[in-house]
Amino acid sequence: MIRAALLASILVLAGCASVSDIDTSQLEPGCAQACTARYSECLGKFTLFPIQAQHQCTDAMHLCAKACPTRTVDAAPASNTQRLSDLNELYKRGLITKDEYNTKRAAIIQGL
Repeated sequence: MIRAALLASILVLAGCASVSDIDTSQLEPGCAQACTARYSECLGKFTLFPIQAQHQCTDAMHLCAKACPTRTVDAAPASNTQRLSDLNELYKRGLITKDEYNTKRAAIIQGL
């Protein structure tokens, strides 16, 4: 009985961490693919706390997707500011490398 309740709790908590609300079709394809690849890689790592790791991977995917340029040509300066902020947050949390940060930052700045 306790085992079944524990399993049900784990399934409920795992369902809370989802990237189903991210529409990658609205993002620049290369960036969306990079975010998705990092998300898959993140989920594939062994961890002693899988639910916590899943939430961290999901948070990183959300931030990565926010930092991606959209497919539209006219990006507003405020969205670029937000993308830079989100990118900085990814780097501070250690979810992307310095090289990834610099490459992405240069691309965002080039689009200003």
